[in-house]
Amino acid sequence: MKSSVNKITAVVAQHNALVNARFSFAPMQMRLFIALLTRIDFNDEEFQPQFIPFEELLHSKSKKGGSSYEAIADMCRDITKFTVHIEELDEQTRKRKKKPVYLNRPLMAQADYHGEMGGVVASFNPLIMPYLLQLRESGNFTTAEVEQLHKLKSPYSLRIYFLLREYGDFGKRTMTLEQLRFALDIDENEYREFKNLKARVLDKAQDEIATTDIPFTYNVERSGRSAKSIIFSFPPTGTATIMTSTARPVWQQRLIESGVGNRSIATIEAQLSAGEYDEGYVEYVMRIVQSQFRKGKIKKPAGAIYKALVEKYLLEDYTASQKPRQLAKKELPKATEKKEEVAFRLSEVREMYDNPGPYALRQKRADTFEQHLQQVYLQDGFRIEKRGQEDWLVKQG
Repeated sequence: MKSSVNKITAVVAQHNALVNARFSFAPMQMRLFIALLTRIDFNDEEFQPQFIPFEELLHSKSKKGGSSYEAIADMCRDITKFTVHIEELDEQTRKRKKKPVYLNRPLMAQADYHGEMGGVVASFNPLIMPYLLQLRESGNFTTAEVEQLHKLKSPYSLRIYFLLREYGDFGKRTMTLEQLRFALDIDENEYREFKNLKARVLDKAQDEIATTDIPFTYNVERSGRSAKSIIFSFPPTGTATIMTSTARPVWQQRLIESGVGNRSIATIEAQLSAGEYDEGYVEYVMRIVQSQFRKGKIKKPAGAIYKALVEKYLLEDYTASQKPRQLAKKELPKATEKKEEVAFRLSEVREMYDNPGPYALRQKRADTFEQHLQQVYLQDGFRIEKRGQEDWLVKQG
């Protein structure tokens, strides 16, 4: 069982088939679902039992006591019977099929109440792995910041939030009433009058999601007096994301462009802060891995970059490559000694922009490569310099 400490990531992800699957939570089940999502890393290959403290499952205004803990015990019993009605994925690509085939899959492998430990030990069912793990391989997933999810109290709000996040780049999503009822698992006999569904589902979700990064308005398309479709409108999520990404150091931005996720970057940043290697090693690794990727020697550059950095198996080669440069620097008089520089081939930067990994696609950088250069590199002090037959981005240390 993995500890809940140091395993909580700031960003969670779901395959789009799960975003659009048919299921509905009770509020406490929703909180357990979010708690488990936060303990998944992009690099995880299997589910592990996770310890979830009671505090994460109780509403912030709930009074702790016997009835609250009984509710958690009941939830543990009920959620092990929980199933999702979900699209079967292509076995090779993990893409959604053109002609959907729906399956019923149990969500949880376990949810055990441990009063003496002060929490629940739970894990997702292995049959759900294709929808939650190794999502970069499919490139067909939606992410959300945990901070935003914690603002949502209603399970319907959570589901609608992810449905809109899936279309975050477009700023609009149209769903027929049947599609919405399907995704939210609202039976046709429930909220039979649209005004009731509007008040108890749509308006409530609108109020809660208004406090998040994707507030929405909606219009109702009708056929005669009957509601047929809901048109959701919201600010494209890319606008705020560009500001966030351009505030990052260049080495982080380049890792994102290569498909490396936030949690992996946090690990790399910790190693840099500890002095285990310098930023030059990060660039060295990316250059080696990108070269191997172009030659077809590796299939997953993001994973190879992360492994080479955290395991440092290229560090000896990098250090050896720096020795002649360091020796030459020592021989220079102090007045003319060159400052260390950071340099990237412009062609490699362009290739990363044109062929980003799924994680980088989510970041929604600039609309054009020229804008990307300005926001990420030129504003940070880089200049374009001709060296031989190639253009380089160069910054003096």
